[in-house]
Amino acid sequence: MQTYIGEGLEEIVSYCKMYCEEESILALKVAKDVLGHRFLFESKWEMERTYDAVTFEGDNIGWDLVPFGDPEWMYAMNRHRYFVSLAQAYALTEKEEYVSEGIRLLMHWIEHQPLTDQSQYTTWRTIETGLRCENWIKAYEIFSTSLQWNEEVTIALKESLKHHCEHILAHNDDFRRLSNWGVIENHGLFVAGVFLGNDHYVQVAKERLYKAVQLQVLDDGLHWEQSQLYHNEVLRALVDVGICAKNNGITLAPHYHQVVNKMLEAHIYMTKPNHIQLANGDSDAMDLRDILVRGAYLYENPIYKALGYEKVDFESIWDIGMQGVKVYDNLESYYPEICSKALRESGNYCMRHTWDEDGIYVHFKCGNLGGGHGHVDLLHVDVAYLGEDVLKDQGRYTYTDSKERYSLKSATAHNTVVVDGVPFTKIIDTWGYGKVAPHVQREFVNHELYDYVEGAHLGYMDLDDPVFINRKVIVIKPNIVVLVDEFTAKEEHTYEQYFHFGEGHLEVGEAVTFKGNNVKANLYHLQPIDKKVIEGITSKTYNQLQAQQVLQTTLKHKGSGSIITVMILGDVHKESREQVEYVPVYTEGKEVPNGQHLEAIRITYENEKYTLVIKHDETYRRLFVVEGQDVYGRVTLIKQTEDQTKVHTIVG
Repeated sequence: MQTYIGEGLEEIVSYCKMYCEEESILALKVAKDVLGHRFLFESKWEMERTYDAVTFEGDNIGWDLVPFGDPEWMYAMNRHRYFVSLAQAYALTEKEEYVSEGIRLLMHWIEHQPLTDQSQYTTWRTIETGLRCENWIKAYEIFSTSLQWNEEVTIALKESLKHHCEHILAHNDDFRRLSNWGVIENHGLFVAGVFLGNDHYVQVAKERLYKAVQLQVLDDGLHWEQSQLYHNEVLRALVDVGICAKNNGITLAPHYHQVVNKMLEAHIYMTKPNHIQLANGDSDAMDLRDILVRGAYLYENPIYKALGYEKVDFESIWDIGMQGVKVYDNLESYYPEICSKALRESGNYCMRHTWDEDGIYVHFKCGNLGGGHGHVDLLHVDVAYLGEDVLKDQGRYTYTDSKERYSLKSATAHNTVVVDGVPFTKIIDTWGYGKVAPHVQREFVNHELYDYVEGAHLGYMDLDDPVFINRKVIVIKPNIVVLVDEFTAKEEHTYEQYFHFGEGHLEVGEAVTFKGNNVKANLYHLQPIDKKVIEGITSKTYNQLQAQQVLQTTLKHKGSGSIITVMILGDVHKESREQVEYVPVYTEGKEVPNGQHLEAIRITYENEKYTLVIKHDETYRRLFVVEGQDVYGRVTLIKQTEDQTKVHTIVG
């Protein structure tokens, strides 16, 4: 039986020393900390990382300790990811102290943490039970090469794994069948069943996972919970099952592989050019190319390799071994033909100009809230350029019932619009929601010159004077983004836009300028609008928080209206010639004022001119003349160069 790496441990160690020095150092650091019973959860796939260590004296290990008022620490403690780091440290150094500590901790946990009515909600939650199965088995494959690891320890491990499997078997309720928990814990049941040679465990796990992928994964390939982190946790578990099955000659149903491939493809589009996953919902800023490496090994897909690491990474080699390295090295690589894609079922729209790391990337959200991991992010946009965040989501920070939790889940923590200071979706606690705004999906257009998406929501239709919110996003390739926020109402309302930027500095003048390390973004508003910088918070990972500058714009307006934001992206080290201005519009020989019914804006960048004609009032059905060109349609783009002028009707 070859659950994961099989033969060739010495070759794996040599490979890691040659190609994975930084990751090897981190694994050794984690392992050395554990030798001193100092626990800091900082490995890559720790779901809830920590930054404050807890140290236990002697054998007084507090498996059910809840420090810092957050039970997530206890859950991480009992997932035993650090057992894998201990095993890797043993392989890398050949020091038997890592094996000794692994055995001590394993036997201590088995002795002091029996499954009880109480512990099933603490150290024996089913999601941790499933993750322990995986981590114990991966650690065993390395530990068992030591003479210290004897038959007595193996028997204790297998007996406890049987209890783990029976515990997972006993829980298959509605919550688990719909939640990421069900996939993660039955992934553990599958690999433990293979390890134990128990066909019943394997078969039950397969049946549950088949149902889970059909129920939980939308047709566009994204997990329904609307969190990229949990999408990828589920994907990692499903890919791991596929690898274990492949290594052991176990056949999985074709629809299982179809769904996993859909999830891998969706992950590609929901990842920014710098390879960091979007922080939508409860997510962290993480580079997860390793999941594509393992996907490339499992399916021998050149696209996964093109967007994964150049060589098999540290995380992956311990799962796929040297046979995986050979497959990966011999695999061709090429990018997807389509750069921009609408993931309609989840309401995520991803727009690119190129697959290069310095190209433009825009993400727009107009879809379901998802589960408790979803955030109030309707009509939110992310923008990246030159490998940096320009506009981004603020992350999650914590699951505790705290002001930070409510703040980061709220609409004002996203790049969207709020009316009269009222949330369009109401948060009632750390996991629950009251009123949820229905979304309205509209057009998506992909063109070599531009991408276009439009969406709306009904979250303010319950106001005394209802307001219909609509947002148009126009990406003029390669470096211009235009947001058109439209409001349909009768009375006066206050409209607030929020812009959360990446790491850098904001300057507010006639234009708002954001400067990062390499990227620069100028934001233009032509109509009079109040602009101010306010203090916000952002979180790259769980338990990590920092202050952030946020741009808040405010417009008080009676009746229907709009705010157009033009964002021109560039290199902070280079000067650029740019201008944004209104241009006149004519119909039947008369000039039509820019305003409530329609607006025409010329954007000049270097030697090119782009004129956008936005018709806000769809009853305004007539031919217009702009820049000497006949235009008709809700959204029209006129591109002017020194040689020619071309009219593009984006939406008719």
